[in-house]
Amino acid sequence: MTYTTRREFLSALALASIPGILPAAKQGTTSVRSSTAGLESRDFESLRNRILEEIAVGAATGVAVAVVHRGQIIWEEGFGWANREAAVKATSRTPFNLASLTKPFTTTMLMTLVAEGKLSLDDPANKHLAKSKIIGTNGIADAATVRQLGAHVSGLPKMFAMYDRNEANLALSSEALLAEYGRLAYPPGSCYEYSNIGFAALSAIASNLTGVEIGPLITQRVLTPLGLDDSFFDTNVTWLSTGAVRYDSSGDPIPYYTTATPASGELYASAHDLARFAMFNMNNRDRARILDDRWMEELHKPVFVGPSGVATTFGWFTQHLKSGKQVIFKGGGQPGVATALRMVPSEDLACLVLTNRSDGDELCQSICDEILSGYLPEWRQPEDNSGPSPSPFVITPELGGHWQGALTNDGAKMQVRLNIESSDSATLQLNEKPAEKITEMHMEGVAFTGVSTGLIDSPDARRTGAKTLSLKLIPHAGMLVGRILATDSKTVTLPYVFSLNRAPA
Repeated sequence: MTYTTRREFLSALALASIPGILPAAKQGTTSVRSSTAGLESRDFESLRNRILEEIAVGAATGVAVAVVHRGQIIWEEGFGWANREAAVKATSRTPFNLASLTKPFTTTMLMTLVAEGKLSLDDPANKHLAKSKIIGTNGIADAATVRQLGAHVSGLPKMFAMYDRNEANLALSSEALLAEYGRLAYPPGSCYEYSNIGFAALSAIASNLTGVEIGPLITQRVLTPLGLDDSFFDTNVTWLSTGAVRYDSSGDPIPYYTTATPASGELYASAHDLARFAMFNMNNRDRARILDDRWMEELHKPVFVGPSGVATTFGWFTQHLKSGKQVIFKGGGQPGVATALRMVPSEDLACLVLTNRSDGDELCQSICDEILSGYLPEWRQPEDNSGPSPSPFVITPELGGHWQGALTNDGAKMQVRLNIESSDSATLQLNEKPAEKITEMHMEGVAFTGVSTGLIDSPDARRTGAKTLSLKLIPHAGMLVGRILATDSKTVTLPYVFSLNRAPA
């Protein structure tokens, strides 16, 4: 049976009698260290032993690694289990969920549309959004550009939500998601906030321009022409059983789930395919030139440079080593997934690690660090973050005092009262509920951040019971503007935006 839409597939999955662990019907070839004649000789034995030890003691489940140098894959290998319960081993050809490493594939697909003249990266995003526009006060929404959406500086806030097979009807289309959550928290370009909603908007834009949904569109425009034969978007039901099962930090399998923003994190790819994608990004594009040098430079060009020197690009992060060498990188993490890809184009060098565990990030980072330090003694671990580091909160006249306004998103319409009394005392009140203390107060650049508690009166917050509230507000035009993120133990992160004016004395 063919499913033409994400909703049809999820609904069918919800109704079907499918076990929590999907059998692996198709497996790639087992891969070990490359012994192809002419390839560079490197000893990765210590790393192999370390990965095997991590798996043996239960600190990892499945791991796949690849290293690219001078236009060739010099090492690719899988370790442990793609599906432990079905005794399916992980190989370099096993598709792992990439989580946020999906984002560069989404922006690469968008760039093919730019190259064809269908849009410009500096177009207002709303120019290409049909049913649901990005919303902001005083006309600022139209200042949010396509480029800013992919670089996490459009002003849209964070979001993450996941749905198991019994919640298929809750998964919205990109346009419908924008209708519920597509409101700006900040003026476009004013600050960095990692935003999956921005990628939902990119998905909607691409589908509006082509009439094709995001999964098939990435397949048609990126995966197939680049020959990434192990890779697929997770709504492809015929391939889903070949992907690595996701495991939590205790090593228990996580039942299948999808997320609220597929374009931000639902691609599966093998280490082999991701190595080839890295080669494509480092100008080894002889096999399929889906983009010429001009457009590749646009993909990698810094958009927003943070105080640490880490910059966002259209889909990637980038920084420079002390020697000036550029590093282009991206990682991904969500329940059952930790991934990392690091590229140094001037050295034609890349390293990547894929894991199917929630707690695999440290392993990913340390493996890449050890490999890349062997080539570049100046190597330092990059951070997927262009925001400022938190510092202790010190009250200022610009922030202190009594504030009031309204909170919106997902049908919520609540009055908000914020009282910042001193550097260590502040409260948040929603409607007529008792005011709650704000803790963990910090400054992040000009932004005030803190944590409180309460239940937002919206369908998603009530359904998930998300009661931990994380605030981030910046001064703007005499007001405080920003968002509250409602989170819970299921890792849902729901954004609610608000603008606050000073309360009358």
